[in-house]
Amino acid sequence: MLKVFGASVLTLTLLGCAGLSEGAMNAQPATYRAIGYAAWSIQSGSNAKQKQLMAIKAAKTEAMRDLAEKIHGALVSGRSIVVAHRGDSDFVQSSVEGLVRGARVVSIIPVAQDSYEVTLEVDAAEVEALRNMPPRTFR
Repeated sequence: MLKVFGASVLTLTLLGCAGLSEGAMNAQPATYRAIGYAAWSIQSGSNAKQKQLMAIKAAKTEAMRDLAEKIHGALVSGRSIVVAHRGDSDFVQSSVEGLVRGARVVSIIPVAQDSYEVTLEVDAAEVEALRNMPPRTFR
């Protein structure tokens, strides 16, 4: 009786793990989430309130860029120059381009003394709908 019970538990455990590992490997996130930050003291504007609104807009733009990078990936290029067996200069550049549709503002939080944090998210289903659209140029 104990052997049968032990074998049943072992079998169920192994079957359960097999299903989890296969599903975990193919799992897609339910939502994509990104955070952007910006300081309001360095923003252009004639008064503190305008600078705060510009900081929120800048933080939202940074979060949108982060979402685009998570969804579409980033292009990274680099160049190194070596002169007389010594590293002379190193240059790295990254860029991201892509359409993000359906992003929602989750939160806008003041952080530190003069910064804002903006959190955005977009459903994975919305991302899949974008991926199935015909290719476009966004410029």
